[in-house]
Amino acid sequence: MVLEARSYRLVLRKTTRGPVVQFRVSVPGARESTLVRMGGRMAERIFNHMAEVLEKHNLITEETKSENYTAYRLNLDIGPSVGGYLVMIRRSRNPEAWINYFEGLITEDPYKGGRAFLAHALHLSVELSKSMGAERTRAQLPPKVLDSVSAGFKVISKKLWSLKK
Repeated sequence: MVLEARSYRLVLRKTTRGPVVQFRVSVPGARESTLVRMGGRMAERIFNHMAEVLEKHNLITEETKSENYTAYRLNLDIGPSVGGYLVMIRRSRNPEAWINYFEGLITEDPYKGGRAFLAHALHLSVELSKSMGAERTRAQLPPKVLDSVSAGFKVISKKLWSLKK
């Protein structure tokens, strides 16, 4: 939907600087790359909650697990929505406030259209990056674009579903 992806992966890497959540995509004719990267003190908790919800609904498959690295392969239909969720919360002052909305947005109960809404956040980030002529680094989409889309989509979601922050 967002990209002609072969696969989407959700990865948690534990580094010396702390845990990092990565949303990776593999597209035809290119190597796998990280589109969205999120660190911070809540990164591991957010990752674990997302993995738990997605496993509960059979939307991911565990690929690799070690002490410092955990990777899940996402179903193609849910990948863009997971990436969009990470875009939306990545610069939140209080990401924990958004954790409880994840399952409702993914299952669309009670948030009708939640999956499409989140997928559009990722799609807009990719398209804005291209239109601005920003060369995407191997690490992620440009932070300026991600921050802007994140801020806008948080406001829209609060208005659309009357979410409380």
